[in-house]
Amino acid sequence: MRLIRTLLHKRPAIALLALAVVVAGWQNPARAQESMQSAALKTRQTPAGKIVWHHVGRVFLNPATFQFVYVGYLVHIDPISGSLFDGPPSESTAYFTFSTDLAQLTPLPNNNDVSLDLVSAGTFSVYYNATPGADWSALASFSSGKRIATFHRNESVFQQLGTVSLHSLSETLVWSSNFEFGGQTYNFNRIAPNGITFAQFFSGVPQVTADYPLTFSGAGTVFAVGTP
Repeated sequence: MRLIRTLLHKRPAIALLALAVVVAGWQNPARAQESMQSAALKTRQTPAGKIVWHHVGRVFLNPATFQFVYVGYLVHIDPISGSLFDGPPSESTAYFTFSTDLAQLTPLPNNNDVSLDLVSAGTFSVYYNATPGADWSALASFSSGKRIATFHRNESVFQQLGTVSLHSLSETLVWSSNFEFGGQTYNFNRIAPNGITFAQFFSGVPQVTADYPLTFSGAGTVFAVGTP
């Protein structure tokens, strides 16, 4: 304040110029911080109904409790144009993986030849792995990276007809953070701020593994939800 009073007693033009420099000096740190915080704002939002990502996953089910975990990796993310793999595409080279929380299946009465199960509400999280290394035999490896987004799901219905199962649901983005990839900054609160809708299918033929009683392979597509 003393510096400003001194400047005001000088010639008006000089005083105004000096005052502008002083004020700019005070605002620079704030502007720099604001610039850092808004780095991800340059991320283009995926239009409603357009594909946000494709994914490959597996459901690991305990038939004794009907509890399961769904894990996998992302094959494509809009608006990232480069490869999401560190080498030939596979779970072990994927930079982006995902995992649900421990979910619960509740059998519903069959509708003739259609088998139905209620899927519990819960969360679905996406991770960035700077050093890929996911392994189907190690479920924790799909959630070992940096968590970059978490979505919340309500109860939904898992449907099986013959040897194919279907699962469609929408999820709300509840948390996200900036992540760097390919020299760019991204954030799912810009890519899909209103949430996502899953359209995915699974094999109805289980595979027996050494680490989990039953495993079902699947793949799917996720679309952006429009503005409420």
